[in-house]
This record gives sequence, structure tokens and C-alpha cells, in this order.
Amino acid sequence: MAAKKKILRYTGLGFLGLLIVLLLLLPGLVKNYAVKNSRELLGRQISIDKLRINYFTGTVKVYDFNLYEANGQDVFVAFDTLVLNTAPYKYFGGVKALDRLYLEGLQVRIAKKDSTFNFDDLVAFHSAEDSSATNGEDEEAFKYLLENLELKDAAFEYYDADLDHTTEIENLSLFIPVIAWDQEHDSNADIAFRLGESAAVKASSNVNPGTGDFSSSVEIDNLQLSAFYKYALEYATINSLEGTVNAVIELTGNVNSPLETLVSGEVEALKPLMTDPNSLGFLSAEKILCTLGEINYAKSSYIIEDLVFEQPFLKFELDSVSNNLFRIFKYDSTDSTVVESEAEQPLYYALNHVKVHQGRMDYTDNLTGQPFDYALSDIEIDTDSIFSDSEWVDILSTMVLNKRGKLKAEIGFNPADPDFATIDIAIEDFLLSDLNIYSSYYTGHSILTGDMFYFSDTRITDGQLQSENNLLIKGVAVENLKGGLYAIPLKIAVWLLKDKNGDIELDIPVRGNLDDPTVDAWALVGTTLKKKLFDATDNPVKPLARFIGADPKDLESLAFQYPDTIPNAEQARQLDLLLELERQKEGVEIVMNLVGQDSLVSLMAENRAGELFTQKTNADFTTNREAFEKFVYEQVGSDTLGLLGSIRSLTAAQNMDSLANTYMDALIRNFSGYLESKQNTTTIVVQKAKVSNPDNANAAPQFKMNYSLKGAEPEAPAPPAASEGVPPAPRKFPRP
Repeated sequence: MAAKKKILRYTGLGFLGLLIVLLLLLPGLVKNYAVKNSRELLGRQISIDKLRINYFTGTVKVYDFNLYEANGQDVFVAFDTLVLNTAPYKYFGGVKALDRLYLEGLQVRIAKKDSTFNFDDLVAFHSAEDSSATNGEDEEAFKYLLENLELKDAAFEYYDADLDHTTEIENLSLFIPVIAWDQEHDSNADIAFRLGESAAVKASSNVNPGTGDFSSSVEIDNLQLSAFYKYALEYATINSLEGTVNAVIELTGNVNSPLETLVSGEVEALKPLMTDPNSLGFLSAEKILCTLGEINYAKSSYIIEDLVFEQPFLKFELDSVSNNLFRIFKYDSTDSTVVESEAEQPLYYALNHVKVHQGRMDYTDNLTGQPFDYALSDIEIDTDSIFSDSEWVDILSTMVLNKRGKLKAEIGFNPADPDFATIDIAIEDFLLSDLNIYSSYYTGHSILTGDMFYFSDTRITDGQLQSENNLLIKGVAVENLKGGLYAIPLKIAVWLLKDKNGDIELDIPVRGNLDDPTVDAWALVGTTLKKKLFDATDNPVKPLARFIGADPKDLESLAFQYPDTIPNAEQARQLDLLLELERQKEGVEIVMNLVGQDSLVSLMAENRAGELFTQKTNADFTTNREAFEKFVYEQVGSDTLGLLGSIRSLTAAQNMDSLANTYMDALIRNFSGYLESKQNTTTIVVQKAKVSNPDNANAAPQFKMNYSLKGAEPEAPAPPAASEGVPPAPRKFPRP
């Protein structure tokens, strides 16, 4: 018996020793087996420095782990330390438990080229394994308990080979106290990491494992926009992208329906700046603040509480082909491709408040061949309640024009129907000389001085434009440079339109159908203004009569009754008006042309024939026309010449042309004498019209007044009248 007990004791000790040796060697054996067969097990080669197992506590430790790229040389995933406390006693209750999972020094390197990632082979390897599995019967509920989950000092690197750009996430830390299958309370998870050299990201989450409901708060601090520069190059031809982004984002939803996650929070961009290919800033701001009310991607609903732009700046350059924004953002205005998409939920958007504070815009126009630079500053825009289903939206705006002029605008419109809108604009103290380049190019005149005040009240109803525009110009002076696209006689028009205070005030009503693609609202305003200028120069009597408050007819012509040669009371009144105009209208040159000589000769001949008729018959030829005509034909001996020709023949011996000249000379002498007697410094010219003067044609004997600006060079006449609608205009070029 003693010998058997001894054999059993030694055998037991041997097995125990063997078991101990096996347990001691097992970590090394497992490590070597895993490394040697890693390609068959994981699809990639791995390496492990150390593997330690504590059999009493169920703790497994792995040190210096590497998972290599498909080439077997470059590291794909690595970590310094992995600690697992398995809590094996809980497995007897059917619960898969971890008392602790600690992972330190995790490094992951992801690379992409075209549409291929450096882990595609791993996805394919494990997908093949999953597809080979057969579906079994329904299993019992999976029971798990995971505690003290911690990730420390992790780093992720993403390399985009197409852009040759690397994005790094460093110092990533994560801690989750507990996750359980039967958990009644939410699990908490905190995560923090650095994105790039300066950006810090913190997040805290609460997840209910049973329902899947979660809420998360994400804080982003000091994120540099320059990190996204190379990605922006796909959409914009820029030289740099700068600025800093800070954000607090709140997420609520369910892990089983990630697309239905609701997003809210606040995002601010500090000193964002884009530069063009010439390294000049064209789009920037001191600060942009966006407060997100609720973003619901699943329902295509986007609600923004506040959108505030502090000191934004825009550089806009226009030329004959395009503009700088179209070129930078690669917009092709000729591309009419329509992308058809599947039926989606209707888009809903809401901007509860939008504000622009102290904005600036530098505008450059190269259409005339030389750059026209204009600065808009102190731009203020304020509006509330811009909704996709709003029936009406009002926008208020003010700005300073080229450091001097002031603009105020109130704009209302229907977002769903642009055929309904109101536009009220007031411009004050606008410096006209700022427009010299345009004035020279289009009108052939340079504006030396002048201030403009412009008021516009516009209503658009069902596409029908009704605009009342009032233009007030003070102290304007222009110089004729000759040339100009339209050759508008601007200098003469300005002189004629000035009132007694030296101001020009014009009412410019504009009407049109904006649904007509040939109608351009600004072209209508320009056309109406141009027509008023030509009307003034073609018919100066009206503005001159308005200047002294006279009837235009009194300044247009002065009639007389043959054989009178001395001004009567009515004629004297008209002559006095001419003298008043000469005194008040600086620079006016007045010429009284005596026209209608042919008619005068005929009248004088008829009067002479009438005298002969009265001598023969003692009757008045003016009241006995039938007897008078018979007398004339009898004296001539024929009626083939007609009455007028017969009268001329009857009085031919009287030399009526000479008598008419004598009479006209007397008229000119007496009317000129009256003017000089009233104002000895008058320069009004009283003269016989030239034979070539068109006013002579079939005109009754009268004085026709002609008005001009002293010392002014002849200017181009008005172009032929355009048909109703929009007249020929310079080519239209796209604007953003």
C-alpha cells in the first residue's frame, strides 16, 4: 500500500509539474503559433514581443503588437500594451465579462489612393469567412458585461495619396466605465484627442445599451482650416485657406438609426481667409458664428437660429468673359446639365436670424478697358425669419459707398415666388466723379463734380415691374471728351436740366414684364434715363420753360401779323420772357430765326392783289373770296396756275421778294431794338433764318427760337428711337 501511495504521489507531482511547465510555456507557444499562422488566421502578418497570462486573475497582457501592411513590412496597426481582465468565474453564469480592457499606445495608419484603401484585403478576407458561416437556430440572448474600458495615447493617421496630404489624430483617450446587456442606466463614454498640431477634440456620450438611444456632446477647439486646404482645391482654385474653427455640437439619436440623428450646437470660424492664385485675399471675415437649432438629415430639415458675419470681406472682379468668383470656384455658366435624383423629402430650411456687421466689398469692373474700382464699406444687413415656406421675407441693409455715399435698402420678397417683391432704395451723397470711367466710356464725357441722391420705390406683382425712381443731382459739372459708346450729349443735357439752384431732378418711371427673358430691369432704368437726356437736348424748350416757370409755347415761337412791324403787348410779353431766361439761365445762347419767307411773299402778294380787287370793286377780298378768285383769274387771263400761282403772276411786277426782305428787315430791327431797350447787354440774336433751315419749309411767317450753350461744341444727335422694350445695349455678362 505504501508503495502504491508513493507511486500515486510521484505521478501526481509529475503531472502537476508537467501542467505547470505547460502553463509556463503556453504564452510563448500561443504567441509563436499566432505569429507564425497570422496570415491564415487574420489575413496579415503580425508580430508580438511579449504575451503574459495570469491564470489566477484571468489577466492577459500583450506587449509591442504590430499588424503589418499587405507587403509584410510597413506597420498598419500597432500598440504598446494591451491588458485584459477576463473575470472567468462569471463565465459560469453564461456572462461574457471583462473587468478591464486597457489599450495604450495604439497607432493606426490608413491610406487611400483613388477608391482603394490599405485595409481592403482585410475586409475581403474576413467577409469571405463570414459568408461561409451557416445560419443556425435562434440562440439565447447574448449576455455581456464590460467594465473599465480605457484607450490611452492612441494615434490615427490618414494619408490621401491623391492629394499627398496626411491628417493626424493624436493623444486620443477614451474611458467607458461599464456596458452591460441588462443595463438600466446609460453608459458614459468620454473621449479626447488632438487633431493635427493644435486642434483639441473632446466628447462625452451617454448610450442606453438596451434601447440604443444616445446623446453626445462634442467640443472642438482651435481646428485649423489650413488642414482642409488640399481638399478644397478640388472645388476651388485658391492659393491658401486659413482660419480657426471652434464648435460645440450636440447629437441625439439611436445607434440603430444613425441617419436620424439630430444635430444642434454652435460653430464659429475666427479669421477665415481664402486667397486667390495671386495670393490676394478675396473672401474673409473677422468672425462667422452659426447657431444650429436642429439639423434633421433624415427629414431634410435644417433650422439655423443665428447666422452672423462679423466684418466679412469680398473681392469681386468683373470682365468681358466672366468674373473672379466663377473662375475660382470653377463655375461654368454655360453648363445646363440637370441631375435627376430620386424622389426625396421636400427640403425645409429656417434661418431665424441673419446679420452682416461692418462688411466690406471691393468691386472692380474691367468692361470698359480700364479698371473701375469701387469700395462698399460698413455694410449692415439684418433679417429675421427666412423660412422655406414663408410667404414674405423682409431684409434691411445699409452701407457706405466709396467712403462717402450712403445707401439704405428695404427689400421684401416671396421666397416661393420671385414674381412678387418690393424694393425701396435710398442713396445719398453719392460722388458722381466716382463714375468717370463709365461716363467717359458710354457718353464721351468726364464728370468733374457733383453729388447724387437717388430714391427708388419698386413693386413687382406677378412679374409686372412698376418702379418709381427719383434722381436728384447737385452741383454737377461735366466735360466733353468726345467719343463714347452711345455719344450722349451729356453736357448739353446737364446744362438744360439744371434748375435755378443748379440741381437736376428727374422722375424716371419704369414699367416692364420681368417674365419676358428679353427684359432687363436695370436696362429699362438706363433706357428711360437716356431717353430723358435725349428728349432734353432734342427739345430744350421744355426744360428751359420749366426753369423760369413759363409756358413752353411762349419760348418755342413768336408769331406776328402782317403788316405789323412793332411788337404788340403779347409779343412784348414773350420777348420779356426771353430776356428773363437770358438773365437767369447761365450760359444760354438764344437765337430768334425769322422763318417762312415764302409764306410771307405769298401773303404779301395776296394782300397786294386784294388791294387791286378793292380798288376795282370797293369790296373786301377777305370776306368775298369767290369774287376775289374770279377777279384774279380774269386779270391773269387763265386759271391754269391755280389761285396762288395766279396771284404771284398778277403781282410779279411789284417785286414782292424785295418788299418781303424790306419788311423782314424792319421786323428784325424793331424786335431787336425792343430787346436792347429793355436790356442793353442782351446777346439775343434776331436774324433771318438761313435758306437751308428746315423750319422754313411750309412755315407761317414767325420767329422760331433756338437755344444752345455758349461755347459748347456740337454733340452727336440722338440715335434712332428704339422699339418698345429694351434697346440695344452692351453685352450682358454673368454675375454671381
